[in-house]
Amino acid sequence: MNRMLLRVFIIAVILTGVMLLLRPPERSGDERTATHPWEVQLDGRGGSHAFGLELGVATLTEAEQRLGSEAKVTLFQPEHGGLVLEAFFDDLRPGGLKADFVLVLDLPGEQLEAIHGRGLRIARGREGVNRVQINPVDMPAVRAAPITTITYLPAINLDPEALEWRFGPPVEQIAEGSGVTHWLYPATGLDIVVNDDGKEVLQYVAPRDFDRLAAPLRGDPAER
Repeated sequence: MNRMLLRVFIIAVILTGVMLLLRPPERSGDERTATHPWEVQLDGRGGSHAFGLELGVATLTEAEQRLGSEAKVTLFQPEHGGLVLEAFFDDLRPGGLKADFVLVLDLPGEQLEAIHGRGLRIARGREGVNRVQINPVDMPAVRAAPITTITYLPAINLDPEALEWRFGPPVEQIAEGSGVTHWLYPATGLDIVVNDDGKEVLQYVAPRDFDRLAAPLRGDPAER
């Protein structure tokens, strides 16, 4: 493929994503059919569904069934702070928009410590974060763990005007520096990371847990 055709192809992919983002929103309120990032269903009790998954309740097994893909699961060991269990899905197309997903899974600290102790291998990572390869004997418990956070990583840059049209104006904006601003939507448990020089990131938690997501951005050291 020559350079001109390659440029045309890339532009077509970007335009397709933007057109899907700008398409009039569907009226379905059924969480089972929700596939787009703007389709967050609230239960009126502080809970929510995103991408058809009930945050804090749906398990990794349900996510794999819902997203139609098997996750790559890693236990992260930061230099400071507790262990973090994450499931990664790449190259998915919910609602026609290509994206990667990262799910944070919730297990008690002592159970995470036990999983860490049985880990097959520890890879030293950047910024003092180690990656622990999980022993297969622990995967049934991992797959039964509930999802507390969904991070949606679109393959294309999302225009701020289109984001505001889809999600509405943010309740609060927090600048992080280097052209990065967090758009906060407490009522739906959403943080949109708008990046002037890179791709946007969308993070979802249940609205009742939104302070856990927002407090570190506001500088609360207790939540770091």
